[in-house]
Amino acid sequence: MRQKFHLWCHQRIVEILSDRWAELGGNVQTVNPKYTSAYAFDGSGKVKRNNKNYSWCTFPSGKQYNADLSASYNIGARYWYSVLIGDQYFSRVFVSQSSTNTLRTPVTLETLRSLKLSGCK
Repeated sequence: MRQKFHLWCHQRIVEILSDRWAELGGNVQTVNPKYTSAYAFDGSGKVKRNNKNYSWCTFPSGKQYNADLSASYNIGARYWYSVLIGDQYFSRVFVSQSSTNTLRTPVTLETLRSLKLSGCK
């Protein structure tokens, strides 16, 4: 029951904010948040969560960060990746696909840095 209430409130808040922003002439874009807290924003790979404090995670490089902060960086990176690439699919989670059609490289903040270095737009 608690989860149903939480999801209902979340959806209602998103709906209200989207309507208000549209009244002001803005455009709302959605980003798929899937796996955003599972991957490090620095591109080092999957993170390991702390057993005692689940909000903290350890990157493969050894750095420790707040998992929500890392996820928010990755959500922002997904939005800007789709804007820079001109991708119409704002829900894109991964950059490329393998030959077996398996998605492989997650869009992280490091993906944007590599785009800047390669001279994209």
